[in-house]
Amino acid sequence: MTDQPYLQQSNLHTEAPFRAALLTYPGNLQEALRQATADPKKTLFGIAQGIPSTFVTKILASTKPDFIWIDVEHGMFDRLTLHDAIHAAQHHSEGKSMVVVRVPKHDEVSLSTALDAGAAGIVIPHCESAQEVKDMIKEIYYPPIGGRSFSPWTFTPGISDTSLYKDDPFNMQTSNRHIVVIPQIESVKGVENAEEIAAVEGVGALMFGPGDFMADAGVPIKMGGEPHPTFAAAMARFVAAGQKYNRPLFGGAMAPEMIPMMIQQGYRAIAVTFDVWGFANMVHSNLQKAKEIAQQAA
Repeated sequence: MTDQPYLQQSNLHTEAPFRAALLTYPGNLQEALRQATADPKKTLFGIAQGIPSTFVTKILASTKPDFIWIDVEHGMFDRLTLHDAIHAAQHHSEGKSMVVVRVPKHDEVSLSTALDAGAAGIVIPHCESAQEVKDMIKEIYYPPIGGRSFSPWTFTPGISDTSLYKDDPFNMQTSNRHIVVIPQIESVKGVENAEEIAAVEGVGALMFGPGDFMADAGVPIKMGGEPHPTFAAAMARFVAAGQKYNRPLFGGAMAPEMIPMMIQQGYRAIAVTFDVWGFANMVHSNLQKAKEIAQQAA
């Protein structure tokens, strides 16, 4: 400890190598995944958030994970909560945590909200064809890549129009150079078309949906244990598509012991904690321990 002012105490400064010039704009997830793809030791580790609360986001962001994956497809996020949660993630992590948002399919409101708030990654659920991905790319990126609508409320001229890039007063280049599109394959048809989806120019990572795939394939839904042959074959095809087109994989680890295998498969962004599950497991574990201690003390 010293009595020096904050700026002179570098140990207090959070290293945020992928942040944008402003914390209301997306971090550079494209570059982070490029580095992780080149060097697995730089694999990104994050947290999945399903609880629609900015208070929860602040707690998660205070741990400064590489990313926070916000699930709007199944989490009950309204538009304002999603917007503020993305800002909370970036500000409370001091720019360290990039935000990935899974938006419901065909939900333009959630998509535009996530993008305007500064999401660095967009997960497109239930992808089954290359054309679906191409259509979404047009919605996610500004011209000349796509046709995303420009919002007049994400900057103030002369005050908040700072960019990392030259000739980029409205941070359109920031968005186009930082945001990652992540198709999620989670059906029999999606697996059949995994290669053509992975081959689409502009795909930044791939995600698999095990629960929905097992339901669609008509096999028992389970977590852990020996995988069903149909599921194992689908995962192998998904992994092979990612490897063929050098697409990093994005997903969640049910247990830390899974991480070495996932990295070997090509996962370069792994959620290691799910807020709902983590909270429930913590409470359940403490209750069980309390009961055991009480029995011993009685």
